[in-house]
Amino acid sequence: MGRPAKDIFEHALQGTTQRVNAGESYVAGSLPKPPKFLSKEARKKFKHLVRQLAERRAVTQGDGDLIAIYCSQDERWQQALAKIRDEGAIRIYTRLSAKGEPVEVEKANLNLTIAKDCERAMVGILTRLGLTPKDRESVRPTSPVKSKNAPPHPDSCAGVGQELERLRVLQAAQPPEREPEAEIDVNAIKIPEEL
Repeated sequence: MGRPAKDIFEHALQGTTQRVNAGESYVAGSLPKPPKFLSKEARKKFKHLVRQLAERRAVTQGDGDLIAIYCSQDERWQQALAKIRDEGAIRIYTRLSAKGEPVEVEKANLNLTIAKDCERAMVGILTRLGLTPKDRESVRPTSPVKSKNAPPHPDSCAGVGQELERLRVLQAAQPPEREPEAEIDVNAIKIPEEL
């Protein structure tokens, strides 16, 4: 694992600059739809995250699955926390001894492990989406959404072909160029002395 990135304040103290690609992404932004398998509460969370990312111009259709996984983890986390609140962080479990007799053992609630795993996964997803304070500047904004009636971008292949065709039509419509006239040699002209 690499060294963690310096924050803005460390760069200011050391007189260095951040190497962040501040340019726009070539991927156009779009809003993903919540999958049907999400519960009503998870769909609300999905739409909330999409709205947040859309305001930052940092969401595309491809992010939908990652956001859906986050919402599923969030729902599982909420369920584990509710069980921990009801049962407590420490529980008494009944186990069988080596002789096969039931023995009560005090242990950490098993839902603590579920909650911890969900939290770890959720933080990882938030990091990838740029929704943590440290990572929000590392996500490049998407390119603006193109309207359907907008002319093609000159860098696109279709736009280049259309531009070439337009130039060929203009060239064919112009009259042919005349051949250049011969240049007159000024030194070869003899001026009469009578003048």
